[in-house]
Amino acid sequence: MSRADALTPSQINRVLKTCRLMQHGQAKAGAIALSHAAMRVSEIARLDVKTVLFPTGLLRQEINLPSLICKNTKPRTIWLTNLTARTAIQDWIDYRIQHKWGLGTSPDYQGLNPDSKLILTNRGSSYSLQPKPRLLDDGTIKEYWCCDALEQAIRNVYKRCGLPQCSSHTGRKSLVTNSVLSGVSLETMARVLGHSEASTTLGYVVIQQHVIRDMCSIEWI
Repeated sequence: MSRADALTPSQINRVLKTCRLMQHGQAKAGAIALSHAAMRVSEIARLDVKTVLFPTGLLRQEINLPSLICKNTKPRTIWLTNLTARTAIQDWIDYRIQHKWGLGTSPDYQGLNPDSKLILTNRGSSYSLQPKPRLLDDGTIKEYWCCDALEQAIRNVYKRCGLPQCSSHTGRKSLVTNSVLSGVSLETMARVLGHSEASTTLGYVVIQQHVIRDMCSIEWI
């Protein structure tokens, strides 16, 4: 698993604001917003418009990810209820419409082609995925799909924000860490991330040194 850092809500907001200053920043902000809603980078690259939008054009709050794009073909649900994230995605959709990228033949889905990928490259095309081998703990090798181009784009945003240890995995780690610290159970977060065991999710909890320091400074009763 990635050793990416987790971010606080204020850091996440700063990252999204920084995207506005970057070329193709709307797409980058949309991708980062989706990653902080528990999506993997390969899932973001394969996500299509109709999964995120209703035909009326309204952004869905409950998004059912199809098995085809999920790890181990295991479908799951993510929730896109955060207002900042929803705004970032809508800003990207507006940018797409302005540049006439992936438009449909009807006013449905805000005029976008429902079968087109939601997040596009700076040329208005879909991101490509490549197969890569992964060495598992038991010594076997398993092939998985990755999207290096989108991964690198997200890493570059974090580096510009002075966060070189962050990656596309930071979104999932941040969601778990912030949720667990606020009282959400590991079992619940395991379902959100698509983990079979809560013990796997425990590895996504990142406790920074300053949090430990503050906890140790609490006066005993």
